[in-house]
Amino acid sequence: MLKAIMKAAIDRFEKRYDYDATYIRDLLEASPRALRAFQGVLTLAGFEEGAPPAALAAARIVATMAEDCGPCLQIAVKLGEEARVPAETLRGILAGDHDRMGPDASLVHRFANASLARDMATTDPLRDAVLERWGPKGLAAIALAMAAARVYPTIKYAMGHGRTCSRVRVGGEAAVVRA
Repeated sequence: MLKAIMKAAIDRFEKRYDYDATYIRDLLEASPRALRAFQGVLTLAGFEEGAPPAALAAARIVATMAEDCGPCLQIAVKLGEEARVPAETLRGILAGDHDRMGPDASLVHRFANASLARDMATTDPLRDAVLERWGPKGLAAIALAMAAARVYPTIKYAMGHGRTCSRVRVGGEAAVVRA
């Protein structure tokens, strides 16, 4: 019964995001407990208090871009769209165009890239700027968004399903993604 409920939830996820969740199905087949453990990432990803949607979109997109070449990145974009982040902002984040992404996303884009590169000389002052703008709660939301965004593609690749690349779309149109 529990397995059937979990399969139905995966079906809904695949339909909602037009996404191949075979690796999640593989976790379920390996062990329902493995899938329940994986679902904890949803809690991690769901903490959004204190930071605006554009900043969280930038955190997710930058972190996902470090790990994936399309399908998971598309979900990060769709999450931004669902949070009503303007399409132009999302296109700017994807392209690394700071003029187009706006100040909140620009700050987090720079912070996330520096943090993921372990460039502490750049990260530290940007973290201070994040703290000044949104406080510790906002920083926590951004950090958790970055961490959660990296988990999905990591597990997908480890489970043997990381071979599919795809074009990323914003508002139904192909977007430029900075390599």
